[in-house]
Amino acid sequence: MMQSDLLDELRTEAIDTAEDRLRNIQEVTQCYTQGTVNAADALSTLRLEAHSLKSVAASFEMKALKVMCHRFEDYFFNVTDLSESICRDIQFFADRMAECLEAFVYGKDIDVSKLMRKLPNKAGFEVADITVANIEVMLVMAPGTATKIVTRELLECGYRMVNVASTMDAFQLIPSMQPDAVIISRVMPELSGIDLACALSAMPATKSIPVALLATENGDIKDLPKTVPVLRKGANFADDVADVFMELGIL
Repeated sequence: MMQSDLLDELRTEAIDTAEDRLRNIQEVTQCYTQGTVNAADALSTLRLEAHSLKSVAASFEMKALKVMCHRFEDYFFNVTDLSESICRDIQFFADRMAECLEAFVYGKDIDVSKLMRKLPNKAGFEVADITVANIEVMLVMAPGTATKIVTRELLECGYRMVNVASTMDAFQLIPSMQPDAVIISRVMPELSGIDLACALSAMPATKSIPVALLATENGDIKDLPKTVPVLRKGANFADDVADVFMELGIL
C-alpha cells in the first residue's frame, strides 16, 4: 500500500471514529432523558466519549474539533448531576462539534472563535442570578480548590469562563479560541505563568489579547512584560479583576 493510500485510510478511520463518538454522546444523552440510564453512568460515559473524541481530533490535526472538544470537556468541569438544561447544552455542543467535523471532512475553513461565543457557559456552579456578559475569559491554572474558587468568582462577575490546566495546552488553544482576556497563574508546571505571558505578548497571533498574571499577595514578579498587570488573590479579587479589565480596555 502506498503512503498516500495509507494516509487516506487512516483519515477515513479517524472520521468514522469521530462520528461514532458524536453519535454515542447524543445517544447516552437521549437515554438519560428517557430514564433508561442514570445520571452518574451517563456523565461517566459522556466524559469518556468527549475525551476519546478529543484524542481522535488531536491525532489527525482536526484543529477546530479539538478546540471544541476542549470546551465540551471544560463544560463538565464541576458537573455532578444532569438536568434538562444541561442535556440541551450537550446537544448544542454535539451539533457544533459535528459542524467542526464536517468542515474538516470537506476542507472548509471555520472560525472557531466565533463558535466559542455561541457556546453555553460552564455548568456545575451554583451562582446567584447574574447577567452573563459577552466576555470570554480563559483561566490558565492547575486543577484544585483554588482554581474552583477563582472560577466561581469570575462566573459570579458574569464572565464566560473556560479553564485550561496547562500552559502548554493554553499556548496551543489561545490562537484559535481568541478569548477576550487570559488570566494565568504565576506558578505552573512546564512553562511558568510569566513565560506564557511573555510568549503571548510577543507572538503576532496573540499579542493583542489582554493578559493578566495571577499571583499571591507576596509573590515575587520578575521579567513580566510591563503591559501585563498582576492580580492578587484576596478578598477584593472581583473588584481587582474589574479594575484590571478596565485598564486593559475590556470593560
